[in-house]
Amino acid sequence: MTATEWTPTLEDFENWTDDDEQSALDAIASRMKIRHIIKNDEYWALAPGGVIYKLPMFLSIHDFEALSSAADDSESIEQIKRILTQFAGEEQAKKLEDGPTQIAFNLLQDYGATLMKTQGVELGKSQDSAEPSAPKKE
Repeated sequence: MTATEWTPTLEDFENWTDDDEQSALDAIASRMKIRHIIKNDEYWALAPGGVIYKLPMFLSIHDFEALSSAADDSESIEQIKRILTQFAGEEQAKKLEDGPTQIAFNLLQDYGATLMKTQGVELGKSQDSAEPSAPKKE
């Protein structure tokens, strides 16, 4: 994703500041953003470069447990690739595999956050979830 070839000088290293670092990281992060829509109970993500990924909005308990109990980032990526393969085909998982890791992590984070919104935040309930029962008055 580098636009032009550039070689830093010793002076560039000596003059590098925390602000320079933050600006560079912000620029990279803004180019790696995932945008999504939800249509027909499917999560559609648009990744940088125009690649579109499709994931289910309804996960089996097995898939949910595998995704949420991953021990590390590598395992999380493996689980999202497995779900992509099952739901949208091996080509989608291969595209994710061949892209920058930031895209995979951002897709995982955005997809997970979107799924959480359908279930309510943490242990709370979403507005559209079942209402608690009121005791019957006699």
